[in-house]
Formats: sequence, C-alpha cells, structure tokens
Amino acid sequence: MREELIRWMRSGRVTELMYVDRHGVFTKRRVKLIKIQGQHVIAWDYSKHAKRTFCIDQVLACLPAIDRRKSRMEEIS
Repeated sequence: MREELIRWMRSGRVTELMYVDRHGVFTKRRVKLIKIQGQHVIAWDYSKHAKRTFCIDQVLACLPAIDRRKSRMEEIS
C-alpha cells in the first residue's frame, strides 16, 4: 500500500482513501496526499477542511476521486 500511496501522492490528484479507523469503522475520505512520514500518510481531508494523519497499515484502498460535477455536466451535454 505504501508504494501505491506514494504513486498517488506524486500524481497530485485528489484521491478517495478507504481505511479502517482506530475504532474499527470503515471510512471513505476524499483527500489530497501531502507526505508520507514513517508509518503514516498526511493528507488534506476535503470533508473536514483540515490536515489529517492516517496510519498506512489501516488504509485499505486508494483510488482516483471522481469529479461528480464534471460527470453530471457530461450527462447533460
């Protein structure tokens, strides 16, 4: 997962990050990856409007975020 996070961070794209939080709750966040520091990834969380730190071992998937506004505009055209 670490290599995949590095790849997405280098791309500079907004990413959908899926992970299990410390309480065992599955969560999906829309983030921009900033840096990897040890066993953690630091990212800007768009829903919280703040930097957040995620444990790499708890990240389940990292996918490109879909720009929903763009998709709707394409449907209309």
